[in-house]
Amino acid sequence: MRALILVAMIGGSALGACTNAATQGASDRGGGSVLTQEQLAATNSAIVYDAIAKLRPEWLTTRGPTSVSDATPTTASVFMNGTLLGKADYLRDVRVLDVTEVRYWAAGSASARFGMGHPRGVIELTRK
Repeated sequence: MRALILVAMIGGSALGACTNAATQGASDRGGGSVLTQEQLAATNSAIVYDAIAKLRPEWLTTRGPTSVSDATPTTASVFMNGTLLGKADYLRDVRVLDVTEVRYWAAGSASARFGMGHPRGVIELTRK
């Protein structure tokens, strides 16, 4: 009888942990990768680059070169409404008032959505 109770307790704990992890993962998916216009405006920055630098600086980090033949450090690519605009420095030319949402796509997700060639991910802007 004790063994049955012990198995039930362990199984219930494991099930609760799995359910909690799945629920937490689902709620975190969009939260850290999306910035709304309200969040951008709350930074009191006029330029999108500056707002992102305050809220999600890891999106703008420059990493080492992606190949031996090109020693230039790379940053995330920037897309607006489905069109490639350039690299992260392009965000210095975009006003916060012109954007409704900014979304970061990690390299794997960016490749699936935008095609190959974005080893540092994609910052996608949705224009008003």
